[in-house]
Amino acid sequence: MTETVLLICPGFFSNNGRWTGINLKSLLQEAQTKKEAQYIDIVGAHEKRVRIPLNALDQKRIFLAYRVNGEALPQKHGFPLRLVYEDAYGFDWVKYVDEIVAS
Repeated sequence: MTETVLLICPGFFSNNGRWTGINLKSLLQEAQTKKEAQYIDIVGAHEKRVRIPLNALDQKRIFLAYRVNGEALPQKHGFPLRLVYEDAYGFDWVKYVDEIVAS
């Protein structure tokens, strides 16, 4: 999937990027997540963690990106995977994603 989503880092910058990645809802279905799960925790570098209600995956553009603006995701922007989280500030766009936990 490829979507244009606004990344806002308050006090620093904002930028509409064309992010390409993996749909989280599809990934969770493929992993056969338990039906009673209500949240996913996305974990990245330095134990950075964001909790997202599963029902938000239907309402917003939330996915794991591996490309931005037609290029491979740069190291400084979270290579190999970065959470794209529409309507959340940049500090919740977890970089270097290495774990997804459903609960």
